[in-house]
Amino acid sequence: MFEHLLKPGNIGKMKLKNRMKFAATMTNFCEQSGAVTDREIAFLAERAKGSAAMVASGGGYPHILGKAYISQMGLHEDRLIPGLKRLAQAIQNNGAKAITEILHGGAYTHTTEYGIEGLPVGPTAMEPKLPRYMPCRELTNDEIKELVAIYGQTARRIKDAGFDAVEIGCIAGYLLVSFLCPWTNKRTDEYGGTLENRARFVVEIIQQIRKEVGTDYPVMMRALAKDLLREGGNTEEEYIEIARMFEVAGVDSLSLGVGTHESDFPAVTNEIEPGHWLYLAEKWKKAGIKVPLMLSYRLNRPELAEKAIADGIIDFWEMCRPLLADPYLPAKVAAGHPEDIVTCMADNACFENLMAEMPITCILNPRAGREGEEAFQIRAAEAKRKIIVVGGGPAGMEAARVAALRGHQVVLYEEKDGLGGQLQAASIAPYKVEVSHLTNYLATQITKAGVEVRLNSKATAKSIDRSRPDAVILATGSNPLIPDIPGVERDNVVTAQEVLTQEKQAGDKVVIIGGGMVGCEAADFLTEKGKKVTILEMEKRIGQDIGLVNRWPFIQRLSQSGVSIQTKTKAEEITEAGVVASREGSSQLFPADTVVLAMGMIPNKELLQELKGKVPAVHAIGDCLEPRRIAQAMEEGFRLGAAI
Repeated sequence: MFEHLLKPGNIGKMKLKNRMKFAATMTNFCEQSGAVTDREIAFLAERAKGSAAMVASGGGYPHILGKAYISQMGLHEDRLIPGLKRLAQAIQNNGAKAITEILHGGAYTHTTEYGIEGLPVGPTAMEPKLPRYMPCRELTNDEIKELVAIYGQTARRIKDAGFDAVEIGCIAGYLLVSFLCPWTNKRTDEYGGTLENRARFVVEIIQQIRKEVGTDYPVMMRALAKDLLREGGNTEEEYIEIARMFEVAGVDSLSLGVGTHESDFPAVTNEIEPGHWLYLAEKWKKAGIKVPLMLSYRLNRPELAEKAIADGIIDFWEMCRPLLADPYLPAKVAAGHPEDIVTCMADNACFENLMAEMPITCILNPRAGREGEEAFQIRAAEAKRKIIVVGGGPAGMEAARVAALRGHQVVLYEEKDGLGGQLQAASIAPYKVEVSHLTNYLATQITKAGVEVRLNSKATAKSIDRSRPDAVILATGSNPLIPDIPGVERDNVVTAQEVLTQEKQAGDKVVIIGGGMVGCEAADFLTEKGKKVTILEMEKRIGQDIGLVNRWPFIQRLSQSGVSIQTKTKAEEITEAGVVASREGSSQLFPADTVVLAMGMIPNKELLQELKGKVPAVHAIGDCLEPRRIAQAMEEGFRLGAAI
C-alpha cells in the first residue's frame, strides 16, 4: 500500500530504513541554560519508537545571541555534549538515525528578556515588524567570519555527541534566511546586493561545516523555497538558484521550507489544501536539483506523500505536526493501517504555544511532550470494571477508547444517530473538513478497542441504575446559550449549530449575534451559500477565541467575502425585520430574514445532578463541565480513561 514510503533510502552515506523523517521541531522542553532534559529525550525517543527513519532534535543555537526561545536547546558550548550524547543514543536505541539542527534566531530573539547582553543581530539594523521582537543591530564583517567558524565548531560538537548527521536551519526568516532576503539584507559589502553575495554567508557556513565534519558525514539542510512576502522577498526561481549554490557547496539533502514569521499569509493553515506546496519541490526537481528533496509543509497524509515519492517529486516525507499528532504514524503505515492514524488538522496550537514561550503541545495528542509522565501511560487495569460513557463527542470517545484499551468493559451511549458531538458542526464549516478526521479516527478506535456503542440511545438515571455500572463517565456536552433578548423566541431565530448542520435553513439576509469562532464559522458557511451576512459582536474584535495563526487569514477572508463586521455592538431586540442593536449610545436596525445565535454554550449538567449518590462513581468531563476546546476535551478524556 505504501511501498515507496517504506523503501530504504540514503542521504549521503547514511542508510535509512524508510522515507519518513521527524522534522526538527522547537519544543521549549530544554533547560534555560540550553541543556537537554529528560522531557526532550522522552519526546524524541517516542518519535523514534514510532518507526521514523530519521528523528531530528529542535534547532539548537550555536551562539548565545542566537537563542530564539527561552528553553531552546543549546549547541554553543562543549559542556552540553554529555546531554546531547544521551539524546542521540535515546533516538538511536529506538531504531532511528539521530540528527540535530543548528538554528540561529537572528532578529527573532529576546536578548534582554533572556538575560543576555547585547541586541539581536542580523545582516542589517532593523526595527521589528512584529511587536514581540526587539530591534536588531547589524553584524560586522568580522562577526560574520566568526559566526562561520562557530557554525563549523557547532557541527563538530554534534558529530562528537554521536549524532548521525547535522542539519543547517535556513528557514522561517531566522538569521541565515535574513541574509538571503533583500527585505532584511541591505548590505553593500560582499554579503549583500546580488543574489550570490546574499547567499555567501550561508555558502561559507556549509563549506566550513564540511571542513569540520569531513566528506563522509551527512550535512543536511532545511532551505527556504518561498517566503510568502508581497514585497522585498525572493522569487521562487531565485530560491532555486540559491538551492543550487547550497548543493554545490556540499549539502547532502535539502528540505523545502515555506514562509517566514513576517509572511503575508501563514504557510500551514487549514485554508491551504493538503499537498499544495508539493509544486515547489516539483519545480526544484525540474530545475535539476540532484540531492534528495523532502517537504513537510501541509503534507499531512501518507497517501499524499506516497504518491509524491512515487511521482519523483520528493524523496523523503518530512513531518513536524503529523508526528506531533501521532508519533506512531510511520509504524501504522508499515502495518498497512492508515485508519489508525491521528491526522493533523493544522489547528496550529502547537506553534502558538512556542510563540508564547510555552512548551509545545498538540490538541489531538495529549501525550505530546508528556511521554515520560505516569498520568499519560496506558497500563492494564488492576481490576476490570463495567463503565458507562454518556456522550459521543471527543471527550467521551477518548475516555472510552483509553479505558477499553486498559481492559475495562465500556458501553457508550449517544442520543443522536452519529458520533462526534460538537465536531459534527465544526467539520461542516469551510476549510474545516479535516475536523471530521478526528471523529472518524475515534469512532474507528473505540470499535477496535471493543467499546459497545449505542446510537440513538438517550441514557437516563433510571437506565444507568438498571445497568449497575461500576463507574459512569458523563460527557454530555453543552447546549447553545439562548440569550435573554426580547424576540428570541421568534420563528426567524435559529442557532449556529442548527445552521451548520443544516437542520434549519437561513434566508438571504442573515444577522449573526456573536462573533466568536462559532459565529465566524457560521458566517463563512452562509457566505459561501450566497447569503448576505452581518456579525454583531459586543467586544472590540471578532474571533478572539480563534488561534492566532489561523485567525488573521480567516478574518481577512470574511471581510473580503463581504461579511459586515459590527464590533462594540450589543443586540437589544429581535424583530420580524431583523435585530435592533446599540453602539455608542445609539440604536440601529440590522435587517435580517434570519437571526443566528452564536453567543456561546452552556454545560449540560442535568444527568450529573440526577446521578449523584445513585452509582458508585460519577465523573464529568468535557463541555458538560464547562465549554472548551478540542485540546481540553481530549486531555480530560485521556487522563480519566488512563486513571479510572
